[in-house]
Amino acid sequence: MEKGLQEKLILGLLALLLIGGGFWRAVQHKDPGFGALQAGFTQQAEDQTETENTAPELVTVHLVGAVANPGVYHLPVGSRVYELLEISGGLTEDADYESLNQARPLFDGEQVIVRSSNEAGESASSSFSQEVKININRATAAELMTLPGIGEVRAKQIVEYRDKNGYFTDPRELMDVGGIGEKTYSNLSELITIY
Repeated sequence: MEKGLQEKLILGLLALLLIGGGFWRAVQHKDPGFGALQAGFTQQAEDQTETENTAPELVTVHLVGAVANPGVYHLPVGSRVYELLEISGGLTEDADYESLNQARPLFDGEQVIVRSSNEAGESASSSFSQEVKININRATAAELMTLPGIGEVRAKQIVEYRDKNGYFTDPRELMDVGGIGEKTYSNLSELITIY
């Protein structure tokens, strides 16, 4: 008898829970304003998230030289030089194809200079040609070692720092690499670039 009473009590509690749940759902559905308001907030949040996800981050670059349409262009982050050239109408006939790395990534705020074949020949033959700066974002350890005060150990540290933290956005960030202080940086600041 006691066991039968226990079973009835458990069944009664389950029935009460089911009835309470049904009542709660009925009350919730009776207020259409609440449901519509809740749906409105959900849709607005989804629309805002979709807009944020579809707007790509852009880099702004200045294209000059032997190109069809020089000017300032805005491209998605991660774009390459060849993509910039495509949207600008391409290179002119006298552009120096050999000296231009079309596969390299673009950086925000950089100027991409496309030299003509004449300019490239003149600068190569001129004894007063401007020294080529070392790009600390792309240079190998061996290339970095050509800089004053940068030996094998420092060059490896720069490459490791870059691999871990991403590209340098300011040349002065080179001083964040262990062992490179203000004096070392000032000795090589005119010889480096991040573009």
